[in-house]
Amino acid sequence: MIGNMRHHLLFTCSLLCALASNAQTTKEGYALLWSNTITVVPDSMTNGTHKLPAFTITVFESDGNEAMDMWRAEYKPMSKELSGSRPVKAIGVMQPAITAMPLTILASSSSDKKLGIGRLTLAFAKNDSMAADEQQAAEKAMYDMAVRYNKAVVQKQITSKEKGLDKATGKQESAQADAAKLDKKSAKLNSDLKKIKSKQGKIQANNAKLSGEIAGLEKKFQMTNDPKDLEKLAKLRSKLTSGEADLAKLMSSEAKLQGNLNKIEGDKPDAAKEEAMRTQTREELEKELEQLRRKQNDIR
Repeated sequence: MIGNMRHHLLFTCSLLCALASNAQTTKEGYALLWSNTITVVPDSMTNGTHKLPAFTITVFESDGNEAMDMWRAEYKPMSKELSGSRPVKAIGVMQPAITAMPLTILASSSSDKKLGIGRLTLAFAKNDSMAADEQQAAEKAMYDMAVRYNKAVVQKQITSKEKGLDKATGKQESAQADAAKLDKKSAKLNSDLKKIKSKQGKIQANNAKLSGEIAGLEKKFQMTNDPKDLEKLAKLRSKLTSGEADLAKLMSSEAKLQGNLNKIEGDKPDAAKEEAMRTQTREELEKELEQLRRKQNDIR
């Protein structure tokens, strides 16, 4: 079991975590700035009837299980055997940064849910009952471990944020494409309407010309009563009827196109709003990601 923590460890963690809680945080609840201090606190650990000197580090924005999982993953490859739970015992550990001789390392962890931290305590020993001579080197190794594990926690935050950014970027690009499609459809409809109006103008002008010719020919026929004039009049009236029918079709097409255009123009504000919202979300995530990378870099 872990020995009693020194009082100043609790006080320091409480103070630092209180400061961290005041810092800007993500919606997931973790800080965007590194406002903690890496410390190695002298401690003790009981192994059966033997009490060994130990060191405790804090892994912020984590818990004891995560801290222990990271330690197991790191130390299993460098140990001959890793077993037990309270404490976990690693035997035959080769750690040249501390000593050339194999070590026995005892490990235990705890969580402080209120502060949102995990604590990891290690005892470096020659065997089950005798502490290693290189305690200063062990303390330095613990400091380096605290830096690595806290960076690892932030790396998980970065990885999660990168995935969120990928999704947000996809949604933004989709919103941009939707807005662009509306613009393209709007431009085509306006072009089609312009062509229809041009055709309408030509037909209206031709119909007006035909109406004038018909009126003149009607007056002439009243005076001449010539069958040839009547034949011409019938042809002109047929052309005018056809022209009026073409004009009616164009007016119907114009009304349909205008209705489609009105709908698209009505959809544009919502599409622009969606695009702006997606863009803002992506930019916010990019900013948070950059802050998290700086946060990770500040852990030292």
